[in-house]
Amino acid sequence: MELTPVIRAATNLWSSLSSSPKDSHYKLPPMLPGAVPVLGHALEMRRDPVALIQRGRDMFGDIFSMRLPGRPTVVMTGHRAQEKYFRFRDEEVDQREVYRFTVPVFGKGIAYDAEPEIMREQLGFFHAALREARLKTYAAGFVEEAEDYFGKWGDEGVVNMVDVGNELTIYTSSRSLLGKGFRTHLSAEFAHLYHDLEAGMNTLSLFAPNFPSPSHIKRDQARVKLGEMIGKIVEERRAKGSDSEDFMEALLEATYKDGRQLSAEEITGLLLTIMFAGHHTSGVTFAWTAVMLAKHPHIVADLRDEQEAVLGGRTDLGLDDLRAMHKLEWSVKEVLRMYPPLIMLMRKALKDLEFGGYDIPAGTMMMASPAVGHRIPSIFADPHRFDPYRFGPGREEDKKFPYGHIAFGAGRHRCMGVIFAQLQLRALWSHLLRNFDLELVDPPSSYVMDYTNIIAGPHPPCRLRYRRRPQAKVSRAS
Repeated sequence: MELTPVIRAATNLWSSLSSSPKDSHYKLPPMLPGAVPVLGHALEMRRDPVALIQRGRDMFGDIFSMRLPGRPTVVMTGHRAQEKYFRFRDEEVDQREVYRFTVPVFGKGIAYDAEPEIMREQLGFFHAALREARLKTYAAGFVEEAEDYFGKWGDEGVVNMVDVGNELTIYTSSRSLLGKGFRTHLSAEFAHLYHDLEAGMNTLSLFAPNFPSPSHIKRDQARVKLGEMIGKIVEERRAKGSDSEDFMEALLEATYKDGRQLSAEEITGLLLTIMFAGHHTSGVTFAWTAVMLAKHPHIVADLRDEQEAVLGGRTDLGLDDLRAMHKLEWSVKEVLRMYPPLIMLMRKALKDLEFGGYDIPAGTMMMASPAVGHRIPSIFADPHRFDPYRFGPGREEDKKFPYGHIAFGAGRHRCMGVIFAQLQLRALWSHLLRNFDLELVDPPSSYVMDYTNIIAGPHPPCRLRYRRRPQAKVSRAS
């Protein structure tokens, strides 16, 4: 990638987002050393953002500053700092300007491009999409998709688990969002367009979302075509009616407080918003779960015992069964603790703020880091160890520190998709645990985090070998 436009755009963006405060009037958090002219810590962040933030925490504790192109950024880690970060009111901090790079994908007037009150209404529409009847439909769909997908696997093979996770979650997400009928006729065109849309949300997008790069041009073309495809489904549903229990139906039923129905473009934008929130994050979490379970066979044995205890050999599992798989829930939660897909969460201070005896002037960029916050020993014991039982009875480390586990955010802005994502991943892994053994193909040390994308997953190729278990029944899909 040509760096010159990125550097220029980064400098312009961060300068425009943060008006320069009179530093002499404030007691600012200590500045992390090692910044270079113009770029600040940007190059170090590009190489390994987690190591950069950890270096700052090791030197200064819960709060420090680092310099990104244009302005300093205040980083807040540790339970006290994270609680403060997520408890700031909407009139004190803002996410919208930080996440402007999502506007070309989600659309004008959607999510971060909407006024705060409208954005709250739009997020509220998803509550109806998570009611019990719909969760049962989603769960049944997740189970069926797992049976269909893994039923096509042979008795043994090697797969890239990131590719498997992303492909599977496209199927499950499209089915839950757009309905079984759409999923049944899911075309290669849709998958190709969605790939172009997702590829157009990259590092350049953070600083220059409208820069006419090849990936951005493809992104914009894909957004137009996807809008046409989804818009056609909206028109058909409104004309003919539907009894589908999916996200689209929830949005078709929704109205704003003034009584206005959502337009086809708004429905398209909100569907893409929730798809982006859940698809790639679930895909990489699926892959990391494969890696961690392959590294810890004793955990796999416990999870299989739980499968037997819950199902007793049944294969017709449903929502209540998935909810009863507590050890599997803890395992997914532990994967999210150790390898959160979003390693940084950003805000902008709208007013002068204070924490820990330091000032945070209005206009300052602010950051919390799940990747660093989840590895603090005072919150999570032996934090570099994969230990799902830390969330079990008698320990419940997440409840002792409610602002400790922030993979899905926390407080008022905690992502509502956590319920959906957990059910989805439990359904997929319930099937895999009962039907396949998995082992690493490459040395364990080669399975490391890839920081080249906004959503951080395992560095490719994330290869695992699968073997069908002798007692496993071949699914009807075969």
